[in-house]
Amino acid sequence: MRFEIYHQLGFRYKWNLESIQNENSGDGIIIAPRHMKKEEVEKLDIKTNQKAIFDPQMFNPHKVHPNMSTYGFYPSMIMPDGFSTGKYSPYSSHCANQCIDFQIEKDFRFITIPTRYYGEMPSISDLIAFQNEQFVNPFLTYIKNQKISKDVILQVVLNGYMIKNKEYASDLLTWITGVDGIKGVYLITEFPHPNRQIEDSDFLLSLLDFVDVLYQNELIVILGYLNAESLLLSIANPSIVTIGSYGNLRIFDSSKYWDDAESGRGPNRIYVPKLLDWIEFDYFALIKNNFPNFLDFSDNEYTRTLLSPSYNGNAVKLPFQHFFIEGSKQLRDVNALDNKDRYIKVCEIIESAIRGYSELEKAGFRLDKYGSNLPKWLTAANLFASKRGWRR
Repeated sequence: MRFEIYHQLGFRYKWNLESIQNENSGDGIIIAPRHMKKEEVEKLDIKTNQKAIFDPQMFNPHKVHPNMSTYGFYPSMIMPDGFSTGKYSPYSSHCANQCIDFQIEKDFRFITIPTRYYGEMPSISDLIAFQNEQFVNPFLTYIKNQKISKDVILQVVLNGYMIKNKEYASDLLTWITGVDGIKGVYLITEFPHPNRQIEDSDFLLSLLDFVDVLYQNELIVILGYLNAESLLLSIANPSIVTIGSYGNLRIFDSSKYWDDAESGRGPNRIYVPKLLDWIEFDYFALIKNNFPNFLDFSDNEYTRTLLSPSYNGNAVKLPFQHFFIEGSKQLRDVNALDNKDRYIKVCEIIESAIRGYSELEKAGFRLDKYGSNLPKWLTAANLFASKRGWRR
């Protein structure tokens, strides 16, 4: 199955739009109210909107970021005394109606039913009952009453506890696949990974299995906030995978919806496709100056600048322009293949990256945390493939 590449937009959303238009680095966008005021969204052209997914981001119903307050449909804004779980039901329809009206007015690709964020692992019956009562039912009722014909997607945010608990994940899948009126799922996973790459094979395998069940049930599956693991997850046949610029658009962090402060930029990093990771500029400069053939970038104006002797890492925009091209190229290469062939290609890319780190280590580099995730990725891919009879 072919998938599409969507850009997860942040406050530098213009960079994404430029790259999609000029370099064909994506097929659409996911709009985030936390990063884009309503007036900014209203300036997007109709063609962009029709390929866009709107994420209402109602993860924390008690609080809204200043940018989000420009939309007016958040629970804490609609309720006179702020959000209260026990008192919200009478207001849920009002919230749903306004949120849907905005999505219809802007002619976005889907109608998105939002979700609340849950930490750890609440009772599955409580989670399902709350979601149905305060989000799913009000949204679907209004959609039915207004005879809205757009496809509807249900947003689901899962953490590692939920995904790795087989019984819990199975109950979630039973609920999701039984919701009458939705065509797909916008799935976001939160899993702490201090090294910026997921190193838990069990989590990755469980996520692959979860996505596969949704695919087997003929649901649209949109995977949000992905880093380089998007390549690995592609073997489970998602409909849409995402790429983003800054780290907070490639790794979901729920704390951003409890705190208005913006996180500062980390050290300057450059995406190296051969290594499947963003490498700190100091390492990148050493590789560039001592082993220039190792990088093997596509030939374009951005990589020519990155590889020039004069580039010293001071251009903020450039690494992301480079990544949009290189990251989307890797995804499109595997997208041309199906099932076993895609799995084999993904494994070849991962194995090549492992060899790349080995080459650098033999040359004297001590990259510490870099690359330690890749054997875990390969393990998850192989175990998933074994279940499907793809194993080499």
